[in-house]
Amino acid sequence: MKLLPFLLLLFSALLFAQQNRGSVELRRADALSYGEENGAKYQKLSGNVEIGKDSLSITCELATYFPDSGLLYFTQEVVVHDGQRTMLADEVTYLDWLEEVHARGRVRIYQDSIKIHCDRALYHERLKNGFLYDNVRVRYDARQVTLTGGLGYFDHEENSAWMTQRPVLVRRDSLGNAFTEITGDTIAFADASGMARAVGSVKVVRDSLTAFGEILTFFTDSSFAELTGDPLALSAADSIQGDSMLLFFDGEVLERVEVHGHAHATSPADTVPGAPRQILTGQMMTLWIENSLLSRALVEGTATATYFIRDDQGAQGLNVTSGDRLAITFSDRKISRIRVQGGTEGKYTPESLVNSAHSN
Repeated sequence: MKLLPFLLLLFSALLFAQQNRGSVELRRADALSYGEENGAKYQKLSGNVEIGKDSLSITCELATYFPDSGLLYFTQEVVVHDGQRTMLADEVTYLDWLEEVHARGRVRIYQDSIKIHCDRALYHERLKNGFLYDNVRVRYDARQVTLTGGLGYFDHEENSAWMTQRPVLVRRDSLGNAFTEITGDTIAFADASGMARAVGSVKVVRDSLTAFGEILTFFTDSSFAELTGDPLALSAADSIQGDSMLLFFDGEVLERVEVHGHAHATSPADTVPGAPRQILTGQMMTLWIENSLLSRALVEGTATATYFIRDDQGAQGLNVTSGDRLAITFSDRKISRIRVQGGTEGKYTPESLVNSAHSN
């Protein structure tokens, strides 16, 4: 028997002969050597190395085993494959007792249409999850979603990701152009449902919409979002506030907003810079947006509309209308029609008195 194959066979038998490590095996290597450093014995394999355990396979050009600690250290063209996913890195440390993979340097993980990049990763083989560190990017190609941040977590069975440290979620169209961007303190995304959830200092930018709040739930497939925690939505020159807010999109464009609790919306009375703002208030409000402009509104529950009357001769005065329910139509930013139901009240102030009140 040649010496090298014999040594490799012996190394494979001794490497993990203990009870907790019996399933790890040396599958191939071009060379094997022994040494000792600072009292720690090691065995080094080089050239076309492959070590496996069950479905786990790790290949590289250089591997070092420390029998006293049960640690395996891989460098140079390291590839970790477990049947469902593949990880590449500059360096990998494998702890058999804990079934942990520590990867460092240009870490890339591929699973189905999901691609993960980061500087460091700690992957738990048994738990099928991993912690991702530094310059983390998780890309869901099938959903056109990318989640980035400084620290992340990934569940490989659920294909769900969680990100913090300045996280950003971007959704792109079929041409690769970004049309939704979400930021917050933490952001999570679940591939199965297509749901993103952002918590803390949330900001959403999509088409003409910019929205703020504390908790956002966004379904990427249905183009529906819920925003709570003093939500504020800005669309063109319009502003919308309330206790909670539902946002409905048609493709990339904001189509409808539903506000629940302390609903408050404002829009300019006309297109003149510095124009006074019309105000809608109520307990519940539904707003329809067309071409980035407020087109219709339904205000319910102690509903009030404060609006300025404009015609060809200019400003004519101020109207305040209230009732249980207001159905409002807008044209060129101006209220063109109001239908009032229940408890109707109205107050008209001529423009001369409006100007006098403003001057005082």
